[in-house]
Amino acid sequence: MIQVAYVIFWWLALVVIGLISFPLVSRVCGKLPDKGYSISKLVGLVILTFLVWMFSSLNLLPFGYISILISFLLLAALSLYLGRKNLMIANWPRKPIVISESVFAAAFIIFLLIMVGKPDIYFGGADYFMDFAFMGSILRGDYFPPTDPWFAGSGLPYYYGGHLLTAILTVITRVPPAISFNIAGAMFFALAVCASFGLGYNITKRKLYGCLAAIFICVAGYITGAYQFIGYIFNTDILGSSHITAPNIVEWMLNFDFWSAPWLIPGAMAQYPYYIFLAGTLHAFMMSIPFQLMFITLIFALFRKSQFSDKIARSDTLLDVSILGLCLGFFSLINTWEYPVYIFFTVLAFVLLKIRRGIKGALSILGSIIGLSLLLYIPYYLSRSMGGVSGIKFIADRTDFASFFEAFALFLFLAFSLLFMWSKRQIFRGKKLILGAVFIFLATITAAVLLEFHLLILTVPMILLSLYYIYKSKSKTEKEFILVLLLMGALLALFCEIFYIDDVYGAPWERFNTVFKIYVPLWIFLGISSAYAVFYVLSNLRKRIKVVWAFIAVVFLLASLVHPIVSTISATSGRHTGWGLTRGTLDGMAYIESIEKGDYEALQWINEEIAGSHVILEAPGAVFQYTSRVSTFTGLPTVIGWTSWEVMWRGAWGEVEERARDVDMIYNTLDNDQALALLAKYDVEYIYIGNLERESYEIEGLQKFAGHPEEYELVYENEVVTIYRVREE
Repeated sequence: MIQVAYVIFWWLALVVIGLISFPLVSRVCGKLPDKGYSISKLVGLVILTFLVWMFSSLNLLPFGYISILISFLLLAALSLYLGRKNLMIANWPRKPIVISESVFAAAFIIFLLIMVGKPDIYFGGADYFMDFAFMGSILRGDYFPPTDPWFAGSGLPYYYGGHLLTAILTVITRVPPAISFNIAGAMFFALAVCASFGLGYNITKRKLYGCLAAIFICVAGYITGAYQFIGYIFNTDILGSSHITAPNIVEWMLNFDFWSAPWLIPGAMAQYPYYIFLAGTLHAFMMSIPFQLMFITLIFALFRKSQFSDKIARSDTLLDVSILGLCLGFFSLINTWEYPVYIFFTVLAFVLLKIRRGIKGALSILGSIIGLSLLLYIPYYLSRSMGGVSGIKFIADRTDFASFFEAFALFLFLAFSLLFMWSKRQIFRGKKLILGAVFIFLATITAAVLLEFHLLILTVPMILLSLYYIYKSKSKTEKEFILVLLLMGALLALFCEIFYIDDVYGAPWERFNTVFKIYVPLWIFLGISSAYAVFYVLSNLRKRIKVVWAFIAVVFLLASLVHPIVSTISATSGRHTGWGLTRGTLDGMAYIESIEKGDYEALQWINEEIAGSHVILEAPGAVFQYTSRVSTFTGLPTVIGWTSWEVMWRGAWGEVEERARDVDMIYNTLDNDQALALLAKYDVEYIYIGNLERESYEIEGLQKFAGHPEEYELVYENEVVTIYRVREE
């Protein structure tokens, strides 16, 4: 029952933040049917997180209850003052608010039940350890940037906005971190569902298409699952998808291979949103999904406002610029990869949709938004390195048509259905247009074949038709906004086929991170467009053709739902290592008691008895192994954690290898003076000795700590673990 109470506290905190923020949001989104309520929680969380972050980044207030309370009061004051004209509850859109809260609550509860089936903060196959360590470091810290829990003495070289947001809610609700980690996973899914529902509803003014947008963006997946199902039926591999032989359909679902779908593209990994949410790790590209939907909604709200009036009060313009600048800059804090994507989207929206009349006025507002997004987050940029990124390069191997189709089949069918609906009314009116279209089509096919550049067949028509229809349109409506989203999707896909961001990954994985990070916004842009496509096509097709088209669309939708649905069953079945070792709880640490009870008891003692941030020594970490478990589950920084990840973030092996050697020397050396010198080098205060250390180091070296009680104080001991505190000189 206590975990149910934690969930209720968390949900109530979000409701309060959403309600407090709504007067401010409704002033910015006043021309939308729901006045922005579907994103009020998100905007409130951005403002609250920014204020807490700024206080600690400027060393004005340490992170904790006081800074969070003051930030919350400032959020409330800003919302009540700036949104004072919208305080009359009688004027609030009560029905959309009730529906929005119902959608959020339903998604939250459903995903909590999924998380109960796979709660483990596990070391293998994903970044659970990394993300939980980040959150723990923030909870133990005071000023920002947070300490890197796996590189003691150094600031965190990674984007941590989502971890900070989760830490803030953890402090507010007093939920234990190992439980809040899983509640937050369900929360981000529910926020994304609510925001995508709101966006679909606000664009079409139909609740049905709001639901469809939520399904497309947050639930649907690759049609790989349909291939696997057909392979099971016929007991053969289908189009490169391996099949599983099982005695019946239930066993097939319980043992379903949900790991292979993201590996469609050679040398890269492309995950769709539901797969990311299902993994349950609080990784940056997962936590940013609802905020991407929030920002698109804010741009749409600004576009709608410009449709109703050419003259907007200066105070409203200043507020729009401030909110958009703050939310745009937030991408750099939560997932830096998406910051340039949404800068480009903002530029396209302003230029193509003419959100402000007159070039001078549009450029002024656009420049102010982008400039403010940089200015507000200067402390973050000053505290971060490039993280191993050295530039942009051209790729050698491209994605083949079949792989891209397998990933985006549903969206491609719907997007090109929409473009065809508009094409038949415009291009087919004149011979010149028909000849031009045929020429472009043949040239594109020829280039795709000769250059082995298959995606030209999809991206070139989408780009050219979108630009053509936007240009030909005299008045900009929701149709043109959707075309900008389609254009963004096509340009992102094209970018990933020409360039890659050069980081520490070498061949054949050089485009891994580029595809891994950019395909998420690509999915979002195409998903929103596709929901609108269903709305538009069904509203304009003749009845007989409509039935045929709807049947095909349903087939594609069902095919895209196989993988997410069966993956959920398989992931929560407990038959996969690391996915459900412990079930029926939200406690992500509970499984450790069964695999290493001594560590579990020692970690609990550390979390209860050691306050603040102190360097603790443990064996160097190895990626996706049960290592760095002390720094991960306590938030205390260690000398060196998962070495491969630190190399990826910092771009060099040198200091990482030095730290690993020093840790080995501290544990192994029989020379206590040498050990003390190295401990002082990294300001180590605690020394942890568990089974991992006993397996890794010589027993004689480990015994020196007990042999020098004048230097090392025994502070904790159980049957497996011994913890010493280095005495101060």
